[in-house]
Amino acid sequence: MSLPFSKFAARAVAGLLLLSTLTSCGGTAATTPTPSAAPAEPPSPEAQAELDAQLGLLSKHITEEERQAAMNLWLQIRPIREARLSAGQWAYRPREESLLQELSDLYDQYTIKYLDGDAAGFGYTNPEETTLISYNISEDGTLIADPDTAGQLEGWTEEELMLLWRDMTELLPEGAFADFKRLTFFTDGPEETVAWVWQLDDTGNTWEIAVDPADSGDKRYFVETILHEYCHYLTLNSSQVTYTSTQTTDTYNEWGMVSHQGSYIDDFYQAYWTGYIDDCLSCTDTYNFFLRHYDDFVTAYASTDPSEDICEAFTFFVLWPRDPLADQAVWTQKLDFFYDYPELVSFRDQIRADLGLSEYQAYEDLFPAAA
Repeated sequence: MSLPFSKFAARAVAGLLLLSTLTSCGGTAATTPTPSAAPAEPPSPEAQAELDAQLGLLSKHITEEERQAAMNLWLQIRPIREARLSAGQWAYRPREESLLQELSDLYDQYTIKYLDGDAAGFGYTNPEETTLISYNISEDGTLIADPDTAGQLEGWTEEELMLLWRDMTELLPEGAFADFKRLTFFTDGPEETVAWVWQLDDTGNTWEIAVDPADSGDKRYFVETILHEYCHYLTLNSSQVTYTSTQTTDTYNEWGMVSHQGSYIDDFYQAYWTGYIDDCLSCTDTYNFFLRHYDDFVTAYASTDPSEDICEAFTFFVLWPRDPLADQAVWTQKLDFFYDYPELVSFRDQIRADLGLSEYQAYEDLFPAAA
């Protein structure tokens, strides 16, 4: 997965430079909302706070009538949601899902109207991937080419691919790839998907990493991507989650996966995502969702879901110096989140030492600005 525009870049350039690979919110034209029937009694402070969390930056712009239209929908959703969660049911009920979609569409209309949103969303395409070659990784780290996947290398040599693998293994601490049993080189053309990881078994004990050499020329971008993908492994391996078809409501879940209490991703989700997870999941393209919560995410891609958010935050936790004002915005709080885990701080320190980064130096400082 490629890494798009970040808040750090925003300090140097004006506006939104939205690169990326997103699956996100929008797809409705801006219209004047027609409020549902007003509630019989004023909404509770809890309901007001929940709506504010969902509205994000919109809360400063919309009219009272528009706010009431959103509140009327939320007040219909709340009792259905509470009943479902009380029953221990993770999947949305049909009426709840329908109302959440209606509410998300309404938020998109407001976002287009007030925050320069776009019904077209990010417009990410998903070009077909071509496998170049795959290797099985033995216990001693030896790579054994899989004859069933050896295809055309499309101008690359195996020597060049091995140098790329060497760069990946040297970036991370020794033994970091111990659970990775398969390495794949693929391509879908430059500036598309850069890399991905995936569990090879139904427990999350063994993993595969895949890399597109067409995107390896930009070293800074490539390092960011490898760290992002490695964080998927850190947060989704068998010590952190259980792969199961039995979903729960106690911790963060994705289809077929339940996070453990005290896991990195559940701690992250509980800290930053519970207020608007339903809105995000109701989106078909998160561009407008990202604009509503711009100050919450280090990159646009982070707004996809909690799994991508934690990986984006982790990448910049490693590559950037600690911000003494980390509590000033949610996105900076997310970078500070990892300092509560000594093993992740040690991981960060080793990588930064290997990259030659001082305490106050960012990784991008190693790359001269373009003339």
